[in-house]
Amino acid sequence: MLHLLHRQRVVHLLRTEGPLARADLADRLGLSRPSITAIVGELIDDGTLVELDARIEGPGYRGRPRKLLGCNPQARRVLGIWIDERRARIALADATGNIVREDETPTTGRTPASVIRSITRIGKQMINDAADGPVAAAGICIPGFVDSTRGFIVESKALGWSEVELGKPVSAALGIPTAVQETTQAMTLAETIAGRAREVRSAVLLNCGGHFSVGLIIGGRPYPGTTGVAGAIGHMPVPGSQAKCACGRIGCVNAGMSLHAMQSVAPHTEGMALKEIDLDAVAQETARNPHSQKIIGDVIDQIARAAILIEAVLDPEIVILSGLITEFEELIVALEARIEEIRPPERRGRTTTVRSHIGRDYRAAVIVALQQLDPDIAGLLHTPSR
Repeated sequence: MLHLLHRQRVVHLLRTEGPLARADLADRLGLSRPSITAIVGELIDDGTLVELDARIEGPGYRGRPRKLLGCNPQARRVLGIWIDERRARIALADATGNIVREDETPTTGRTPASVIRSITRIGKQMINDAADGPVAAAGICIPGFVDSTRGFIVESKALGWSEVELGKPVSAALGIPTAVQETTQAMTLAETIAGRAREVRSAVLLNCGGHFSVGLIIGGRPYPGTTGVAGAIGHMPVPGSQAKCACGRIGCVNAGMSLHAMQSVAPHTEGMALKEIDLDAVAQETARNPHSQKIIGDVIDQIARAAILIEAVLDPEIVILSGLITEFEELIVALEARIEEIRPPERRGRTTTVRSHIGRDYRAAVIVALQQLDPDIAGLLHTPSR
């Protein structure tokens, strides 16, 4: 068991901070040089690692140039599957997370069984065509209440799904381990591994899109909560709110703090994909309409106040703005400005607001899949540099 752990630590360090030489690995992991040599030899033999070009040492170095080690991108591949209310996007990625191939299938108006059949059909084709290396795992992201331990969808209001087995049928059809995570939890994991939270110990992610939810990073790792739904506040009631939520209830957080809450300023865009919307035309139309500007301003203000409240409770190093709102430049600029404007004087300089660079797509699902190959990828042993 200890030997397996050391193998995982070597792979994790090279995946997140490599390439490195054997001596660097020994020093960073606190292992002896003979132990590292033996572990690296095994990992090279089974194709997990590869030796790269020799490193040129600095002036005064008298030994032989040391060879660098890196993860072999062709060793194992994974499938990342991102499901939302409009489509399911399936991507084939190598062991370093680079996307090799992608495809998609619509989800609107379809039953869970129909969507699952389409996903597994596309996934099987990608697996069969993956000539450069075996596909070892799959990761699925889906909005809603998700029991990630069972791969079970308790409820996804965005898709209209309830009590759906997702992980087991996909895993059985594809013949590979399949992990299922709620979208915001997956985005939080992605930020920890490859995004803005990689070099911090604490962060809050605000997923501002058609729904509003929060991701937490505590001690350098994602915090999913006791049952895996920490931060799922979209359908919590807001005192005094009479806004009607898409779920049918009155006063949900989503009714006043999501892009759906702004939908009335451009009702003709309801149900349209982002790429189908003429954003310039919508911006010009709303700019001339004081009522539209007030609706947008009210939503921005509520999101900003929620951000400040969460920031005050958790005192994170950074707040990451993520989700669909980051694709609307005027909205994200307005939100950043409002957060800074209402941040209390005693909070200034303590927390920094940043934008996500990961995006809201299958890249997060790819990281969920890669985590199955390297369980430590969530940062259990990660010590951020200062």
